[in-house]
Parts: sequence; C-alpha cells; structure tokens
Amino acid sequence: MTNKQETLNALKEEKLIFIFKTQRIEDDDLLRAVQAVVSGGGRFIELTYDQPTGQACVRALKLLKEHFGNQIILGTGTILDEQECQNAIEAGSEYIVAPNLSREVSQLCLKYDLMYMPGVFTGTEVVNAWKWGADVLKLFPGCEISLDYAQTLMGVIPVLPYFAVCKMDEEMFEKCLKIGYIGAGISRAINNCELIASKNFSEIEQRTRRFVKIASEV
Repeated sequence: MTNKQETLNALKEEKLIFIFKTQRIEDDDLLRAVQAVVSGGGRFIELTYDQPTGQACVRALKLLKEHFGNQIILGTGTILDEQECQNAIEAGSEYIVAPNLSREVSQLCLKYDLMYMPGVFTGTEVVNAWKWGADVLKLFPGCEISLDYAQTLMGVIPVLPYFAVCKMDEEMFEKCLKIGYIGAGISRAINNCELIASKNFSEIEQRTRRFVKIASEV
C-alpha cells in the first residue's frame, strides 16, 4: 500500500482517476471494465461508497485489490463521515475522496497516512482543508460552475493542488489541465451503462487511452 505522499506524487504524474459506481455494476463487469482502464494506461481507480452501508463498495474494493494488486491505486469516493472512511480503509482503500469537507475524516486519513481529497467550494473550505491536513482539493462541483471561478480560486488560495470532478469529456479535461488543475476524475465516459451492458469494454479501453494521451501532452 502506498503512503499519502507516494499516492499524491503518482496522481500528479498520472493526472487521472477513473471512477466507478459499485452499486450499479456487477462484479464480473467491474473486473472487465477496470481491466479495460488498466489496458488503456489508467492506474487510479475510485469506487463510490454506497450509503448507508457501503456493502457493494467494500466487496468491490476487496475484489479489485485481490485481482489487480499493485497494477492499480485503489481509492474510495463519496465518503461522508468517519465511519464510512474507517470501513473503506479496512476494506483496502489507499486514498479517500469526498464531496464534502470533514475534520474527522481528515484526522483519520492522517492517522493511516492516506491521501485525503475533500470536496470544497469556498475560500473558507479551502483554508480549513489545508489547516486540517488534506492533500488535494476536489473543487466540487468543478466545471459546472465555471472555469473562471476555479482559476480565480486557485490563484488567490494556492495552498494545495486542485482536482476537477464534473461532467468530464476530453475537451473539458484538456481545459482543466491548462488552467491549473493537477488532474480530473473520469466517470461517465468510462462508467457508461450502455457500454457495460453491451460488453463493449474495448471502447472503454480506447476512451481511456485518449484521456491518458491528453494527460501526457498537457
């Protein structure tokens, strides 16, 4: 398992997290979809926590870690509180992503030396995340607001790296990198119900390759 600094360094290099909603995908399809991402050059995988129990996420974390091992850096998203964070860590999560900012979750990640990426929106949240020990700032919602807002916030409070998570396509990904985001989360483009239902995993691989190519060039 990587420590928080190793994870952060790898994320700055890779610039991409590929996100899957575990409550919407069967185990075999998840394995094949993640394999498509890995074959396409992706390394960071995030599984969203399914409230309130997290049962699907916990099972999927263990499944992916057993199957892929060190081929992937595996994290959990949509973590809202300390208990959910503890459950994810015990299931093998190597980093934690959230739509909100929680001091308790931050402290737990510090205890386990795991990268914490909380969701922030205002200057106050940015500063509190920094003071409480967060590692990356998930500006959320990231692109739906405006790139101008994001760029202004980065310029005024450049205390931590910023990461974009929104309706992300290839064009938006390139724009995000150019204004200063260190990377972006990719969900709908690869966690696509139609592609998965039709077993079109080759298209997931090709889409991953295109995002990876942009990441290497910008």
